[in-house]
Amino acid sequence: MPVSIVQATPDRVPALAELLGEAFTDDPMLVWPFGPDETDLVTGFFRAFDERIAALGWLWEADDRLGVAAWIPPGSDEDMMDVDRAIRPTLASAVGRHEEMWEWIAGNFPDEPFWYLDHIAVAADHRGGGLGAALIQQGLAFADRDGVPAFLETARPENVGYYERRGFRTVADDDAPGGGPHIWFMRYDP
Repeated sequence: MPVSIVQATPDRVPALAELLGEAFTDDPMLVWPFGPDETDLVTGFFRAFDERIAALGWLWEADDRLGVAAWIPPGSDEDMMDVDRAIRPTLASAVGRHEEMWEWIAGNFPDEPFWYLDHIAVAADHRGGGLGAALIQQGLAFADRDGVPAFLETARPENVGYYERRGFRTVADDDAPGGGPHIWFMRYDP
């Protein structure tokens, strides 16, 4: 059955943030700054972040809350800085580690314009059914259309092969500074 992907509107964010909180509560990139078993904090972070990016048209929903992806378009640096400033209070307990890690991550971004897969999640009981692949293909179609690369990072080693099967390749991997998680930086070229 084909996957339905639509632009998520801000009113859809609370339900999608719940999905993201469940999917990312054990992700090393969020456990390290926030701490383990912080589902409410992770959900709150995604709610604050995704309300803003949904308003910008950068959030995509698959099959009525079964999947979600944030694809940030090229040239969005200023908008992302505004989003970061707006959600900073949500990150109060993790600001130091979070900022240090994200500054390091940003230092690994490509020097040219690119589409950025900020986050993606699929409901646990629907994984393996093509929802994630469809959400990834949505962004890769944007990259192909614009003739620019797509980029992502992951701290889950099991994700590396998954993304490779969708056309990404690892361009760097290293431990985040200050004892942070090991992160793979991956790129897709149209």
